[in-house]
Amino acid sequence: MIDWALTQEMICIGKKLYDRQLIAATEGNFSYRIDDYRILATPSGLCKGELKTDDLVLINSHGKHLSGKHNVSTEIALHLEVFRQRPDVKACIHAHPTNCIALMLAGKKLDKPLLRESVLLLGKVPTTPYARPSTSQVPESIRPYIQKTDCILLDHHGSLTVGRSLKEAYHKLEVMEHTAESYITALNMGEVAELGRDEVAALMALREKTYYLNHPIIPFD
Repeated sequence: MIDWALTQEMICIGKKLYDRQLIAATEGNFSYRIDDYRILATPSGLCKGELKTDDLVLINSHGKHLSGKHNVSTEIALHLEVFRQRPDVKACIHAHPTNCIALMLAGKKLDKPLLRESVLLLGKVPTTPYARPSTSQVPESIRPYIQKTDCILLDHHGSLTVGRSLKEAYHKLEVMEHTAESYITALNMGEVAELGRDEVAALMALREKTYYLNHPIIPFD
């Protein structure tokens, strides 16, 4: 039996993603690893901002359907790849954040120390090579990165954020999109000022001791 609080959190996350315009129409998918055998995931073809409890799909760790009236998302292989490589991760969110995608389309990356929060929470966000959606290319594209970071951009596609809870994965996505929006605004106004090397080093020294952040990130050069 699935915990009622978990199903309500899944529904809440879907509504936040949709209301925040981090996904549109039936885009996006997310999942939560209940235990070593079971994963609760979003369905294919439904608006994630309008989910009901019986829309959610229960699968096993290999992606086999266990219960639910809908098919699981066609991007579930991306989630399964994360869970295989990261035993510490409980939740995955794949979204299509507008500003992050806009930066990618313009040939820009989130690999600069722009904001204190992004330095501490995100580090350098890698962008995968292009992978055709709903194919094995997508999970293959994250393999070089997922053990090094919780935040990845998928070229010409969207984002992947992971965490020890759905809320944690969602917050990383929000910070990533906020950073991208701030970056785009600054680019439109002129030269972008990055945090200095010494300040980045000081923030990294505080990261675990003061802010209790110990998830993996790719550090700035």
